[in-house]
Amino acid sequence: MEASNKNLFTQFPDQSKIWLYQSDRALSQDEIKQLESELTSFVEGWAAHGSKLWAGAKVLNPYYAVVAVNDSLVPPSGCSVDASVHKMKDLGLEMGINFFDRMKVTIQEGQELKQVHFSDLNAHPDALVFDPLVSSLGELRNAWPRRIQDSNFAHILG
Repeated sequence: MEASNKNLFTQFPDQSKIWLYQSDRALSQDEIKQLESELTSFVEGWAAHGSKLWAGAKVLNPYYAVVAVNDSLVPPSGCSVDASVHKMKDLGLEMGINFFDRMKVTIQEGQELKQVHFSDLNAHPDALVFDPLVSSLGELRNAWPRRIQDSNFAHILG
């Protein structure tokens, strides 16, 4: 796992499209290895309309995996994006993990990562939040995690 996101997918431009998948619980080291292996195999064969996508995948921490694609070379199609979502759903079923629970948010307080219900973020105003709505590699590299006040959850703080 990356200690910093700055060196993530160095061959991809900042404008590359990403999809973040948050697990509903912390993954074990064995689950992290399995997930990364499965995602790497998936992106190696990922294509849009028969053209191979320039893509990569990585487990970022015990709660998050990312799939990235350099869409300036070959843009992903609706069907290829659907294929990645189906892959994550299948992996979730196989591993007993929900990657689509939008009610939980991963935060960092000090060195501790934990999940809270999104409506409880106001009880953690100084925490960093792993904003699941980040959609570009540049934003992931440079502003993730970020202060809650600077995230898509800022409105919760009032």
